[in-house]
Amino acid sequence: MKYTEYLISAKRHNHACRVLKAKLDTFDEVDLRSEEFKFLVLSMYYLSGYIIECALKFKIFELKQYDPTLEIDEENCANAGINYKKRIKTHNFNSLQNYLDSLVGGLSHTSDKHETNRLLSEWNPEIRYSHIDLEYDQIKEFYAHSIQYLRKM
Repeated sequence: MKYTEYLISAKRHNHACRVLKAKLDTFDEVDLRSEEFKFLVLSMYYLSGYIIECALKFKIFELKQYDPTLEIDEENCANAGINYKKRIKTHNFNSLQNYLDSLVGGLSHTSDKHETNRLLSEWNPEIRYSHIDLEYDQIKEFYAHSIQYLRKM
């Protein structure tokens, strides 16, 4: 994988979320408690989080002036001054943000909205295996935030 693929992946996740949102917006009031609706909301949350993660990783590599023709692996990262296992191979937004902050300021993944920040702090890839009920309105806000963050890249 090359680092530019992180941006491509973020855009793909954005497209998938747009389709999910369009589908979710067609549900009738009665269907809002259905398992399908809950599953789609959870999927939108999961993919929106990946938009942010991929955007963070893309920007880190870009700022480190990583060669876009090189594969991302431990050796190439080490040659570019990046500890892959410690700095990149994580799904923790705060760890990625701290690394990004050490390179440049002003690109925070956080939000002005408390609920969005709560969802950011609770997001992880394992969420896709969960059976939790999420508020669709909050997930729409989370997705909108991820779009805004992606536009900064």
